[in-house]
Amino acid sequence: MKRFLVVLLVLTLALTGFVLPSAAQDAPTGVFYGTWPYVLPPDHHLNAYASGGPNDNLGALYRSYVELPPAIYQWSTGQYVGFLAESWGFVEDNTAYEIVLNADALWSNGDPVTSEDVIVTYALGRLNGWTQFNYISDVVAVDDHTVHFIFSGEPSLVAERLLLKDYIVARATYGELAQRALDLFATGATRDSAEWTALQTELSEFRPAELIASGPYTYSLDDVGDASMTMHWQPNSIFSDDVNFGEIRMWAGETEVTTPLVISGELGHSTNVYPASTIETFQQQGIRLLDVPRGYGPALLFNHSRAPWNIKEVRQAIAYAINREQSAFLTNGIGAQATVYMSGLLDDNVPLLLPQEVIDQLNRYEYNLETAAGLMEQAGFTRNADGKWADASGALISAEYTFPAEFADFAGAAQDAIQQLNAFGFDITPRALPWAEAAAAIRNSDFDLSVWSWASASPFAATQFFGPTRRFNVGTLAEGQRGIDFPMEFEYNGEMINLDQMILHASDGLDTAEQQRRAGEVALILNDLMPFVPLNVERSIEPLNEQLIAGYPTDDPDWAGNPTNSDHAIIYYLLTGVLTPGPNAQ
Repeated sequence: MKRFLVVLLVLTLALTGFVLPSAAQDAPTGVFYGTWPYVLPPDHHLNAYASGGPNDNLGALYRSYVELPPAIYQWSTGQYVGFLAESWGFVEDNTAYEIVLNADALWSNGDPVTSEDVIVTYALGRLNGWTQFNYISDVVAVDDHTVHFIFSGEPSLVAERLLLKDYIVARATYGELAQRALDLFATGATRDSAEWTALQTELSEFRPAELIASGPYTYSLDDVGDASMTMHWQPNSIFSDDVNFGEIRMWAGETEVTTPLVISGELGHSTNVYPASTIETFQQQGIRLLDVPRGYGPALLFNHSRAPWNIKEVRQAIAYAINREQSAFLTNGIGAQATVYMSGLLDDNVPLLLPQEVIDQLNRYEYNLETAAGLMEQAGFTRNADGKWADASGALISAEYTFPAEFADFAGAAQDAIQQLNAFGFDITPRALPWAEAAAAIRNSDFDLSVWSWASASPFAATQFFGPTRRFNVGTLAEGQRGIDFPMEFEYNGEMINLDQMILHASDGLDTAEQQRRAGEVALILNDLMPFVPLNVERSIEPLNEQLIAGYPTDDPDWAGNPTNSDHAIIYYLLTGVLTPGPNAQ
């Protein structure tokens, strides 16, 4: 009888034009205080397909709260947890990958999230040359919520990760441009055609008036200030009822800016890199520190178009001449570990991704100045009376080492490398640049030596090999940019190889033994040629102010292994309501 009365009440309200109030109509209280090095408008805009858009200004940590990906990866289990997707997997004959969207998902403007949004997302991704299209040939809507990604070759676990992790954008914003891209593809146009280039340029210059969100937060450019920017809760997301913060406020800046904010209690959580002395200060203040894998580390990069960095023996000598234990400590104190295997893969992943016979062959380049000197002599250099390496004409090996001034870890790794290499006999001078300029200098091949990240927080060898060998190299960069300028097609052990394609396809297929074999071939080549020196691997020692952010588990084996720059556990914890405002959160 009671159930009948409830049903009758609902029908009566519906017939009289009223609806029951939705719990999602009342914004939660409390502010999540984070940080990210965003830029200000007009450099900051809302186009997800252009530099200066949400990817740059929100990063992997915060963009997930605005534009949801289909799923997040749980590293401890090797399984995915759905966000926008309610189911996913390879179709029966493995010719395609299927994603079924959550039928309840809505955009902030009230539109349902449908297959059409996925088609739009990937049409513009194809226009911009997304990596996914190395694995798939087409994206097909099966029905309003089911999408098939058609494989162009072998089915791929790497493709699965890419497809489940990429953020889906709103057709209401990008639909017209996407349709023009689809029409262009139908003509058979190629990436080098004038029409393709023109549309790609138009896409990069597009400036949306608003950011339509599938996540529980959104923002406008009016919310972006000099000191902080604010993302506001919106009621239409499938996670709007779960989150416990009404706002996410991000302080602008890197380590130098955020350190005093942590100490003063104004910053709740930060993924910035802090030196050992600062970490000790945090500990003395009783601030909780999260110990999270970063999934990358600093690498010494060579400009291979400039002598003597184009000589293998010189690069190998540098690998021997740098004490990587010292490098790790001066990079991030207790938050870094010296690279062991020098394979292009993260050390923790080497036993999983490489055959044992390959691991046994890897040269570990253990610190040895005598071996380093022998390689320099083999390359035709001798030490002069001042102990400096010089060529046959007496010219010293002089170079400039550029590094990003704001990145404490990269700056520390660079300055230590300079000190060690000069003690060995080089003549290297430092040049600190704003981080964006340092990255641009690498892309434009405007450097001698530099520092940037190697590997990546991915469970697949192909993705870890990507940086920096492919990331900063001809073919992957924009037209005219040569990056490290390392040749990718060359003769090796008596046969012509295409290292670019070997890396790209190292993790293809579903056969893990075959993936190991392919990865082993690449690892041995990188280990021998040493196109970059992987100095160390970092961990993220992250301050968490529990007076501002409560509920972060002290022991959660399911999510503890997730890396900070890829699938940070805090994304899952915030969206699912595990995190709550602390006692001092306003």
